[in-house]
Amino acid sequence: MPGALTRREQFDRQVARAVSHLARHSPEVLTADVVVQEVPRVPRRLAVAPLGRVVRQTSPAQLVIHRRPIEHLGSDTALIRDVLAELAGDLLAKSPDELDPHYPRR
Repeated sequence: MPGALTRREQFDRQVARAVSHLARHSPEVLTADVVVQEVPRVPRRLAVAPLGRVVRQTSPAQLVIHRRPIEHLGSDTALIRDVLAELAGDLLAKSPDELDPHYPRR
């Protein structure tokens, strides 16, 4: 169907909305880049794939969201917002509820 968004494009839009929401409450979150990665690289012994990770070795730091594991859990915007709040909290040494007053939504 022409004009329809792919699942990846829909997910990217949800992430953009989640970043915008989080930045309204905590502008310091914008000091990091938010990156969407299809699947995480994980050791075989890991039973559950992580939903995201923080990469501090880059400048600026990156908040990496793993699309496939989040889609596996339902891929709603609330879950993406919670994951972003947790990652940003890890990066900024704050609790997620300090960064997002609506945390947790699950």
